[in-house]
Amino acid sequence: MSELRDATQAQVESNVLSRVVTALGGMVLEVTEQNPRRGWVRVDPARIREASRIMFEGQKGRLATVTGIDVRDGIDILYHWCLDAENYVVTVKALAARPSMEIDSVGQDLPACNWIEREMHDLLGAEFRGHPDMRRLILADDWPEGAYPLRRGFHVPKVDGTGKRETDDWAGAADPAKTVTPSPSTPKTPGPGRSLINVGPFHPLQEEMEFFQLYCEGETVVDMDMRTSYNHRGIEELSSRLTWDQVPFLVERVCGICSASHPWAYVRAVEDICGIQAPPRAEYLRTIVAELERLHSHMLWIGLAGHFLGYNTVWMWAWKYREPVMDILELTTGSRIHYANNRIGGIRRDISPDLYGEIRKAVDSLKAPLELITKAVIDDPVLHARLKNVGVLSYADALRWGATGPTARGSGVPIDVRRDDPHGAYDQVEWEVITQPQGDVFAKAVVRCLECFEAIKIIEQCVDQIPDGPIAVDVDHVPPGEGCSRYEAPRGETFHYVRSDGGAGPVRHKIRAPSFVNIPSFKASCIGQHIADVTIILASVDPCYSCTERMARLVDAETGKPLGTFNDMVRISQERTRRLRKEA
Repeated sequence: MSELRDATQAQVESNVLSRVVTALGGMVLEVTEQNPRRGWVRVDPARIREASRIMFEGQKGRLATVTGIDVRDGIDILYHWCLDAENYVVTVKALAARPSMEIDSVGQDLPACNWIEREMHDLLGAEFRGHPDMRRLILADDWPEGAYPLRRGFHVPKVDGTGKRETDDWAGAADPAKTVTPSPSTPKTPGPGRSLINVGPFHPLQEEMEFFQLYCEGETVVDMDMRTSYNHRGIEELSSRLTWDQVPFLVERVCGICSASHPWAYVRAVEDICGIQAPPRAEYLRTIVAELERLHSHMLWIGLAGHFLGYNTVWMWAWKYREPVMDILELTTGSRIHYANNRIGGIRRDISPDLYGEIRKAVDSLKAPLELITKAVIDDPVLHARLKNVGVLSYADALRWGATGPTARGSGVPIDVRRDDPHGAYDQVEWEVITQPQGDVFAKAVVRCLECFEAIKIIEQCVDQIPDGPIAVDVDHVPPGEGCSRYEAPRGETFHYVRSDGGAGPVRHKIRAPSFVNIPSFKASCIGQHIADVTIILASVDPCYSCTERMARLVDAETGKPLGTFNDMVRISQERTRRLRKEA
């Protein structure tokens, strides 16, 4: 990366990057063009808020995520902007310099950056001036202030055989006598005439523990708050301790339903650094597995949505017809989940041509059941009454909150990484990006139903067109550099950033799953809605699920008296469906 006396005069081949540099003007300090679809621009930290406004409003960029990196001079902050219509990602860099490590908050203008900045404050200690809500998000409220898990040299105190800390020596922790206690994540007082309903942090529809606090007047939600990371697993830190070839086995465990998503995004980011591409056969095989996974994920969601609405027949249908997909995944990869098949430069195991017929037979068997399920969703007047105009996420709010996947496409935002950043075999087969303009729960259900048919089309074409040849290229060394990759997981865009110093593994690995940007958009779609609709509005973004969570409590905000459980919320939701069925 070269220092430029006048960065706006940098010679770059991409018209997109040239236009962005010109728009940012005198705030640009450095420019690097990595390849025809990636560019890096360093700007004056004092003008990062202005730069972000230009990227969002002027360049129509979508903020995918932000990466924070502990460097010698402070915290290097990387804002990854996706220009989807032009197949380009521009990373805008700004340094939060020592000793204060402060920088203006982008989150005060753009809700999509709110959670990301809170996460960087918790894990790296970056300070964001003007942020509207700098409470803890990732770390527990009793975590010692000044101890930042992603700082270099961080370590936790040793523990004895019972798990008790032997000392209070946290690496990097500030002097407790000089420490300012962080703002707690406790809820604000509801106020007169309002009740507080807690959903979580343990809940059957959330893989990561999220805590949703609903402020209600009567049975209408008028405000809400949320908190995440009750089960933080430290995968980004663990990744930096592994070799390049070990990381795919780690990141496929970010989500069991999306076991192909994170490994593929990771290996593409490393391939970006190496300047290589997997052989055509490997790309086709990756695509087949990815679309099989999309089928099983969408059908799982359709079944659970039916259950929470009181349509248990739809639940049983969807899960029954999902089983052939799981069987084919096991037949082709050796496992129903955690396929352990992606590697840098290709895949680990080939698919025998003898299995092509089994794959075609399995997906062909889904067509009639999917048509039945789709008609049950689209044509049912009760579901129309139950789901239409419920939990509307407008087109503008979808952009402001950075929503992705079916959540965004259900609001009419035509983004899909498979088309916008072509990879695998997606640019070799015919398929359509499914969108619906209404933005309500019904629209998101329709998008997922119709995407199942597109997945079948992609799989069938890949099986017919799959070329012969090697399944991987050898990679002996990963050079120093930076790479980023995105992948269209069933829930939306998965984003990975990887930095290499030429060593045995990544020195920084940033992972942003789609739920991290989709779940906050719940605030824009939930307010003004009926309590009985809250569970299905939340479920409509398809948050990462976990079998360990449940509704914690429902209490009267003034007396503290328990009012019900999560099962009561489900019962209320199903009773409303039965009432509408009688009225229809």
